[in-house]
Amino acid sequence: MSVLGGIALSFSLSAEPAPTLKDSLIRLSSNENAFGYSPKAQAAIVEALDGGSYYNRNDVADLVELLAEKEGVPSDHILTTAGSGPLLMMTAIAYADPEKNVVTTEMGYTQLIRKYDEMGGQIKYASLSEDMGYDFEAMSDAIDENTVIVYICNPNNPTGVLADPIELKKFILSVPKDILVFVDEAYLELTDKNFGMLTIAPMAKSLDNVIVTRTFSKAYGLAGFRVGYAVASPKIIDTIKPYYMGPPSFIAAIAAQEAVKDMDHMIYNVEAYQKTRAYVCDKFDAMGITYAKPQGAFIYFKTGIDQQELRDSMKEKGILISGSRESGVIPGKYQAWARVSIGTQTQMDLFLDTLSQLMVKG
Repeated sequence: MSVLGGIALSFSLSAEPAPTLKDSLIRLSSNENAFGYSPKAQAAIVEALDGGSYYNRNDVADLVELLAEKEGVPSDHILTTAGSGPLLMMTAIAYADPEKNVVTTEMGYTQLIRKYDEMGGQIKYASLSEDMGYDFEAMSDAIDENTVIVYICNPNNPTGVLADPIELKKFILSVPKDILVFVDEAYLELTDKNFGMLTIAPMAKSLDNVIVTRTFSKAYGLAGFRVGYAVASPKIIDTIKPYYMGPPSFIAAIAAQEAVKDMDHMIYNVEAYQKTRAYVCDKFDAMGITYAKPQGAFIYFKTGIDQQELRDSMKEKGILISGSRESGVIPGKYQAWARVSIGTQTQMDLFLDTLSQLMVKG
């Protein structure tokens, strides 16, 4: 139990499968929030349901104003979308050029780089640091005269490692101003560190080559509603907006507004993630399992078991996890690694018990 502002909050102990699929397995593969979204957002959604037969008019605009206030930027620095994924795709399309490249890290999130590759552009991967984090010297070395985007997911996915905030900011300032620095902060609220010291959003207010994206899918628990946004200068927003993929629905915009206002529930979710993540790491330590230092909604871990074999065996036991998710490396380099999303402690206990049995058999 956690007490926030005098309100007692009990952590969920459910091991139920995903409610969006009939007879679903327990899904620890998609970085979904098992702790739930704001009850205040749910109440606002129910109240607004009668408006479902009308087109959105003011709710997204209201959300933009609220997010601008939250981020401390003018409203023309905010662009809302149906999840943050469209922003990754729009940016890749807007900057795509067969003669140009995107610089990113190996073993990183691939939505933007996959789309850039599909559009005919080139991808350059920098090596990881020794702790499976960002090597900014290697990223600097990878930048050349044909680089148009540098993409950073912080904390990284799938490794979960958080970039050193001082080194990250120094690196961004070192990037030539005609190159876009895209910082994806999908999981940043969930770190053990101070969010305000970590976020790059203030740099997006003052620099014309920095874009920061956020999602309501993780810490806010609104994955099914699809809400995300960018913080960037009007110059960047104008560059990607011709490829706009549409705003959140009016229901999603209402849910997001109430979620932003409900700080007690946000803190509850963050604490639930931190507590359960630390619990799993302690169990991994006791089991002798190597893992990258996790600061997101998941843990990247090494068992010595082939990742596909591990996923298949877990699935037979009713649990879905993610595989090695290799990118930018020689295929098979991380064959013995896998990624598990953070669920409730009961779900994680089931995962850990199953993993322990499989490792004994292995």
